[in-house]
Amino acid sequence: MTYFILQVMPYIAVTIFVLGMIYRIARWFKARIVHNIVLTPAPETKAGAAGRYITEIAFFKSLFKGDKSLWAGAWIMHVTLAGIIAGHIVGFAFLGKQFVYVGLSEGASKYLSELFATAFGIIIAVALLYLLYRRIAIEEVRISSYVADYLHLLLLLGIVSAGNFMRLVPGYSVDYEVARTYIAQLLTFQPITIDPQEINIAFVIHVFLVQILLIVFPFSKLLHLPGIFVNRWIIDRPYVEPAPGLPGAKPGSGVSASGKSTEEV
Repeated sequence: MTYFILQVMPYIAVTIFVLGMIYRIARWFKARIVHNIVLTPAPETKAGAAGRYITEIAFFKSLFKGDKSLWAGAWIMHVTLAGIIAGHIVGFAFLGKQFVYVGLSEGASKYLSELFATAFGIIIAVALLYLLYRRIAIEEVRISSYVADYLHLLLLLGIVSAGNFMRLVPGYSVDYEVARTYIAQLLTFQPITIDPQEINIAFVIHVFLVQILLIVFPFSKLLHLPGIFVNRWIIDRPYVEPAPGLPGAKPGSGVSASGKSTEEV
């Protein structure tokens, strides 16, 4: 089973993820928006739209205005998730020595890298538990929740818990070198040659749950993560008439809310 999870399943999971993402994104681009759904008051210039777009993506501004209790958990969870993903990439690439380039010693760099990773792991676990608590404790949220909503949170909690277990419990950590070798062998389609003594059940569970996440991601609500970039632009772009997706409408030929041609804006 360990061989299947570490050697075979990664290719199955990534294939399903990539094909699923291509299918879903292709459907987005084929969709025709025949009426304006831009939120007003809308920016009239592309620069103004870009500013509002970036603010929404970075700070969840609309969510903050609409539901501050949800924003508190969701924003922290997404920010720490982005930090953890970036930390995995940087950590594996530089083996925890990335802070050497800002003047720290190798030992201090590895210590700081571990400190950030541990802190982010604990913070995201608390944020996920808070979001799960909201779904259970708040009646309005519970009524509108589906089984999948709970399963997604539990899956993320499982991934985070396995990662935290490896960091916080002595004897269950996996060295940067071992993890990088494993990933490099997967990417180059080589047989996994890692000594079984260098990995543990927590690492296998962590990898397994990440692969489950990749498999379900394109076909679930989790797709909102890339989808927000498309959705927010549709909502935050400059308002023009006729709508850009209306049959016969030519790109750049609309009129803004102030009556100016979009070619002038």
